[in-house]
Amino acid sequence: MVAASPMLCPISDLKSPLRNFKAETCDPLATEEVYADAQARLVQWRKDVVNSVRFEAQQGLRELCYERDHLNDLQADLAGVQSLVKAAAQLQAGGARLAEVLHNSSQTGAARAQAVARINGDLRARCEKHKQDLQHEERSIMQHQSVAEAQHAEALKLLAIYQERLGLTITREASQTVRIAFSYIDEANPTGDFFFTLGLASSETGTTESYCVHECMPQVPELSQALAELNRGACSNASLPRFVCIMRRAFLRCAKTVRMP
Repeated sequence: MVAASPMLCPISDLKSPLRNFKAETCDPLATEEVYADAQARLVQWRKDVVNSVRFEAQQGLRELCYERDHLNDLQADLAGVQSLVKAAAQLQAGGARLAEVLHNSSQTGAARAQAVARINGDLRARCEKHKQDLQHEERSIMQHQSVAEAQHAEALKLLAIYQERLGLTITREASQTVRIAFSYIDEANPTGDFFFTLGLASSETGTTESYCVHECMPQVPELSQALAELNRGACSNASLPRFVCIMRRAFLRCAKTVRMP
């Protein structure tokens, strides 16, 4: 742009300088000067027009660049808004899934709590039943123990009577083996002992135990049959006392046989 140019104005305001030009026909010299002046003003007008057009074009380009930058900013903002909308939609979907998971978890937790409460109730009921059963067993054991103690006391009394009147003596010989001796059998020798050793031995199958006599003095013929009867009735409380009585009577018969001339 020319520095000496007048202030630029819109092209529509720049009117041709020849618009009101009228040629003077009276003086040829004056007419040449007029035409020269008109030509100079026309050249200046053209320059002004070109400068105004250039200025308006540059201003239009600057405005177009500004509009383009503004459009780019708007497009970037639109892309950001679209990404925010997409993120918001994803967050909404994730929130819905999370809410569903929390709901399912809550239902599962409630079901588990009910199951635990039910199991706890069952365990409490079982514990109470076992406690009652244990108390019943303890009472039963105490009753059995009382009965056993009474039977033991009665057996001790009976053994004392047997020892006093029949001369019965029971001593422990070894593990699961006792020595049963009788006195007052032989009238000629009242203090003489007639005895046998009675013990427990495994059966042939090894599943049960049976009675056996390791030693018998003197030997009596009734021993084998009496021992067989004892093992057959081993479950009975009366089998062992009956066996002892059978052996005493056998010893009595043996003593009488020995005294006979």
